[in-house]
Amino acid sequence: MEITHEYAQSIVEKTKDLLGKNINIMNSLGIIVGSSDKSRIDTFHEGAAEVIKTGKGMEITSEQAEKLEGAKPGVNLPIYLNDKIAGVVGITGEPDEVRPFGQLLKISVETMLKQFFLSEQLRMEQNAKELYIHDIINGNIQDDNMFFAKGEVLGYDMSLPRIALVVKIYDFDDNKNKEDLLKKTHLKNVKHSLDLIVQERQEKILDCIKSVYNDPQHMISHNGSDNYIILFAPKKINIDTIKNQLREIAEVFQERLKKYSVNFCIGVGSYYPELTGLRKSYKEAVKAIQIQDKASANNKLPEFVFAFDMALEMMLANISEETIQTYKSQVLSKHGAADFLDDIRLVKTLRVYFASDLNISKTAEELKVTRNTVSSRLDEIKRLTGLKPSNFNDAVKLKVLLTTIDLK
Repeated sequence: MEITHEYAQSIVEKTKDLLGKNINIMNSLGIIVGSSDKSRIDTFHEGAAEVIKTGKGMEITSEQAEKLEGAKPGVNLPIYLNDKIAGVVGITGEPDEVRPFGQLLKISVETMLKQFFLSEQLRMEQNAKELYIHDIINGNIQDDNMFFAKGEVLGYDMSLPRIALVVKIYDFDDNKNKEDLLKKTHLKNVKHSLDLIVQERQEKILDCIKSVYNDPQHMISHNGSDNYIILFAPKKINIDTIKNQLREIAEVFQERLKKYSVNFCIGVGSYYPELTGLRKSYKEAVKAIQIQDKASANNKLPEFVFAFDMALEMMLANISEETIQTYKSQVLSKHGAADFLDDIRLVKTLRVYFASDLNISKTAEELKVTRNTVSSRLDEIKRLTGLKPSNFNDAVKLKVLLTTIDLK
């Protein structure tokens, strides 16, 4: 791999103060790409070119330096990466003076370059995996066989069944978090500083997700400021098994997220076969989160929302506004029926009544009122709408009505 100016200059800055000497790093063409003397960057170093050619270190005295292009007295040693010469590192000064530092500097530079290149390889691999995941959820698949082969190169067994999870992080940019973040920075450019810290926390949360969902067959990617994607490979395609497996993992995830002062909710799509099914599962997971966001304003967020538990909501979410308005006018056709929607007390009672399986006693207990109060309110709803909540058909109409209002 080629030594870039970015890597070379970073190494120079880290080592020059330790040695107190001028340091140069040359690439495989003998061009200075990093130097304590920045005026020498991008100039040709003839001595380095000779080192690259012979593979042997070279000492240059003051007299010899006058005869070599771009050279100064010093010691120049080859840099090896993966048993190949990648460049040259040089220390400026009379050879007798700087020779003792040569091998130490050479080893340090090679070690740091290996770390840089390893980090770059990991970053490129992660980018390739994220692009692969985004191709799946966006339907950018031209040839299934080629796509499967690419997945195999990235370490994924694409024959495994998977479902899509969307992890949404909440409170990431709320005022409290901003204050906490600003206390941790002393940079002059506050906005830039805050952006950097938020980005760092996003990456740490991504790392946290990877550490918790640590099966290499789980495909994980960041997807926007507060959303993450997991194409999850369950132990078994069984709803109860999947729920249990996810909840066990969520307990660990919740514990590890505490230090970031954020909440989360995970939307879970249904299982569908084939690659195209993963995209459908992902869309369901996104929709489940969106529905939950509308339904849980000011309420405690659940750890999970499962698309297969929200069949009615998922269906109604795809209905046009015109159809909903038509349905609303038909259900509330009685004169003054729509007034009941403006009565928060009646609407809340009806919601709790449905959530309590039409059980008046449970409803009264939940609302902390008497059974007679609940019965009276249900009678009031019947008087206004002409629909009796305890009647199955009427209850279905009212349930659908409330759900569409929540969604839209």
